Amino acid sequence: MILGFAAGVVATAGLLASLPDSALQVAMATTQKSAPVKLSPTKALPERDTYFPGTEDLSPDGMRITACGTGMPSARPKQAAACFLVELGNGDKFLFDIGSGSHERIAAMKIPYDYLDKVFIGHLHVDHYGDLPTFWLGGTTMNRLTPLRIWGPSGSKPEYGTQYAMDRMQEMYVWDIGTRSGVIDFRGGKLDVTEFPFDGVNAVIYNENGVVIRSIPAIHGLDGAVNFILEWNGMKFVYGSDTYPNKWYNEYAKGADFAIHECLT
Repeated sequence: MILGFAAGVVATAGLLASLPDSALQVAMATTQKSAPVKLSPTKALPERDTYFPGTEDLSPDGMRITACGTGMPSARPKQAAACFLVELGNGDKFLFDIGSGSHERIAAMKIPYDYLDKVFIGHLHVDHYGDLPTFWLGGTTMNRLTPLRIWGPSGSKPEYGTQYAMDRMQEMYVWDIGTRSGVIDFRGGKLDVTEFPFDGVNAVIYNENGVVIRSIPAIHGLDGAVNFILEWNGMKFVYGSDTYPNKWYNEYAKGADFAIHECLT
């Protein structure tokens, strides 16, 4: 996986590509630093190499990107599969992919689940949405009281699309859903699925609260894989979600403040 960021963008977690899952802060204005934390019994690391969830303020016009998963299809103790959390200064939070093992990292951040209600799936490989069931149903026991909103691409056939996968996921967990009925408030167990055409080029798939998210086709396996572009407050974040180098990425990722290009060979 290759990550890139433009000059002027601040990365507070140090190098990422070769390290376990970490967090990055993208600040286009003021970056507020947390108070120094003494690490014991190990030798304290420079502040630029450490990040403690919940201790860094996010400025109203800033963007924070947290790598919840950067690894291979089979999750490891120190590295989950693909998952990136993007938090904006306006309060919005977005999950891009939610691969195997990533729910543990998300839960460890202790963000209320009602704030984590938007998931964008780049394609339907297990290492890119394998932890969606536990995040969906596990979130109901953690007091998510809003429907879980999911965006994902169509496929060359209906059964290759996101809507088909989400419908079958709900069928698969019908027993789990049944045990919760009448026991907990199950509003958070509802799914709001938006399937968009996989072949849309720079097509707007989300436009709310000043945030615009577009999709471009990706080259990865069957038809039905996409990359995402998020734009807000003059900042641009591009998420590859597995793709072979292609003309769409080369054209529409230009000018990004932070770009992720992920590939598996």
